[in-house]
Amino acid sequence: MPTFSRPVAGLMLVALLGASVYGYERLWPRNASRSEEATKQAAQAPAPQPPAAAPAAPSAPVATAAIEAPARMTPAQQASFDAWLTKTYLSCWRPAPPPADADLYVAQVRLAFNPDGSLSKPAKLVNPPSDPALKPQAKSVMLAVQNCNPLPIPAQYRPFYEQWKTKSIHFNPQVVAR
Repeated sequence: MPTFSRPVAGLMLVALLGASVYGYERLWPRNASRSEEATKQAAQAPAPQPPAAAPAAPSAPVATAAIEAPARMTPAQQASFDAWLTKTYLSCWRPAPPPADADLYVAQVRLAFNPDGSLSKPAKLVNPPSDPALKPQAKSVMLAVQNCNPLPIPAQYRPFYEQWKTKSIHFNPQVVAR
């Protein structure tokens, strides 16, 4: 017997239940040229009782809501959330003064969140500086992440946790200076 995933098995179960509730003959009539009178008689006749089904296993929910995909943020909502997230973290950041002769360092930090906005694991600096003179800047970025924890996630974004549970933030000192 073939193995099906839960959504496919759920759809098959719904189709079978639909066929037994509405009558197999109504869904797939044997004779397409049935007279109108015969159709009316069939509609007036008591519907056949479906055979007693075996009780469903407790781990196999039959609800159709489980088949639907969760809602996703629109691209505009995603951009708005990313802008809010960046603005919030940059407001917590006090960049260390950059060395006069060093290149611009834009730190990138990978974050993993819990649904309440707290960090589910420590932040990870994706691009640590190779120049020792820039290490204080990297340290100030990690301190900003700690100072902002937990984030007060706005209510309109909470239902979309799966889309924001991991994020990367860029800490650009030129953006903060504006």
